[in-house]
Amino acid sequence: MPRAALLSALTVLVAAVILRRGQFGNPIAGLDEQLYLLAGQRMWHGELPYVAIWDRKPFGLFLLFAAIQAIPGNPFLIAQLVATGFSAATAWVLALFAQRWTGWGPATLTGLFYLAGEIELWGDTTQSPVFYNLAVAAAALLTWRASRPGNREGADTRIIAAMLLAGLAVQVKTNAVFEGTFFALWHLGSRWRAERDAMNLARRTALLAVVGASPTLAVMAFYAGIGAFPAWWQANVLSILAKGRPQDAAVAGMFTETWLLILPIVVLTLFGLWVRMRGRTGIDADSGFMIGWVAAAAVDFIAIGGYYPHYALPLLLAASLPIAHAFAFGRIGKAVFVLALLWPLAHTQIFIPRSGARDRAIAEQVRAAIPADVRTRCLFVFEGPVAYYQLTDACRVTRYPFSAHISSRREAAALGEPPRVALDAAMSRRPGTVITVTAPARPDRNAAMEARLLGDLHRDYRPIAYRPHRFFTTNETLVIWRRNDLR
Repeated sequence: MPRAALLSALTVLVAAVILRRGQFGNPIAGLDEQLYLLAGQRMWHGELPYVAIWDRKPFGLFLLFAAIQAIPGNPFLIAQLVATGFSAATAWVLALFAQRWTGWGPATLTGLFYLAGEIELWGDTTQSPVFYNLAVAAAALLTWRASRPGNREGADTRIIAAMLLAGLAVQVKTNAVFEGTFFALWHLGSRWRAERDAMNLARRTALLAVVGASPTLAVMAFYAGIGAFPAWWQANVLSILAKGRPQDAAVAGMFTETWLLILPIVVLTLFGLWVRMRGRTGIDADSGFMIGWVAAAAVDFIAIGGYYPHYALPLLLAASLPIAHAFAFGRIGKAVFVLALLWPLAHTQIFIPRSGARDRAIAEQVRAAIPADVRTRCLFVFEGPVAYYQLTDACRVTRYPFSAHISSRREAAALGEPPRVALDAAMSRRPGTVITVTAPARPDRNAAMEARLLGDLHRDYRPIAYRPHRFFTTNETLVIWRRNDLR
């Protein structure tokens, strides 16, 4: 490895650790991440996703977290350290890609900007794009290499590898299909311009489609082989079609907040494209690839609604190539880089460590208040962090451990069974301890399910502790309920 490349790799690795350290060891950071880790743990005990633990995320994501769970140590910290490694690797692949136009200096700055942008877009723990962005970045680089005019040697191997990586990314989050489709179309377009052979293009199209779909086909075959294909189909296909799109005022607020966060990325992308194309007549092939990738990532961002900041992480990834040109624009580019990192540095070195320490203290308070017999008498988290199942080694009474499933209006038609049936089944198993949240801030809360549960709780349970809880930036209170016949 050339010295400049090695120095770039070491720089982004050290930066990734420094920028992400504030959340290290925080078990209740985020929401979805806690479910991924729990599902990964339970897979080692024979509990398969979609069968024993319900969610609609692809199987590859849970398999990844099962691998993380195999590493000895604090599972929350281990997962965050693995995510840090993935982030650093992604930043370096971006630098490797960008240096072909800008040199290693501005390219490394781009990697640093990506790492800082990840934090601001809620990618500071173990959200799925933190992992699959690496596969997408590598697929983009391989596609670009395989599609350059006159660069036929090794092109077939590169594009097949790119499609396989894109397929693996889809098995971490389905939305990556948009980027994978763009890479395939870009390559097919380049081959058509070079050959004008319709039959060869058709054969190549079929090959790329099969390679890209192969990870998903393998998972489908696995579930069919064990007789659980209906469970896979319901979670991965039917539930996506049945889930309601967010339409309330809170979602509009989230859309606005996320757009404010990505506005600097949009501005820098446009500036970088201007720097790259100034003095040119028309859009050259490399600029077209950058623009197309950004467009595919934008579709990824808006496709499922919700508009949470971490949904924009693939957009940050794609935008990094044109942004590298902005940072290569002489002294102005360096000044822009410094300005762009002022807030992320303050945020990651001052504010996130404080909130991370507060979360760790809260998690310990709640863990200490939960009775020890949840290992045998079980815990039911109706609303609250999934992490408390793992922190207390509790048994569960439901296949819906994620609190936003039974308790959400949007999920009411997507579970494969009515939420009241799922709730009644959980409570019929008489969990010794139940966790709820007083007046939860979740905008799509299912009031009917809350009322149904509270009826059971007021009849058969008593509150034994009230502890703090933070839902993103909203302070709430967790209520720990104990069954009346238990001490």
